[in-house]
Amino acid sequence: MGNLCPVCRHENRTENRYCTRCGAKLDETKILGPRLVILNGDKKSVVSAYKDGVSTLGRDIENYVVINDNQISKKHAVIYFDKGQYWIEDLNSKNGVFLNGKRIHGRERLFEGSLIKLGSTILRFEGSR
Repeated sequence: MGNLCPVCRHENRTENRYCTRCGAKLDETKILGPRLVILNGDKKSVVSAYKDGVSTLGRDIENYVVINDNQISKKHAVIYFDKGQYWIEDLNSKNGVFLNGKRIHGRERLFEGSLIKLGSTILRFEGSR
């Protein structure tokens, strides 16, 4: 079963944050699996962090996780699942990827509660247990 809209009762995909029929905000607690919590002030939101093995993050609409931040590259980073673990990798972005306050080079493992900084956006990785 998908994510049921509280307004129009339309069944949406579980990773949807807004109803595809009426546009109402959906219950973010129903996002299953690993997720990213965007922690920037009042813009706090939750997005699924993983789909079909690889999730790209960046400004471009082609990314799985689109972040509207001018300090983020069009294709900034990627999160993927490999050998039972979650990883993040910088895609040669201009401003880099910071994991728990340190700039990463290559790929780094993600753990429950890991803090990721892309541009001026801070995200928390959850649900990896």
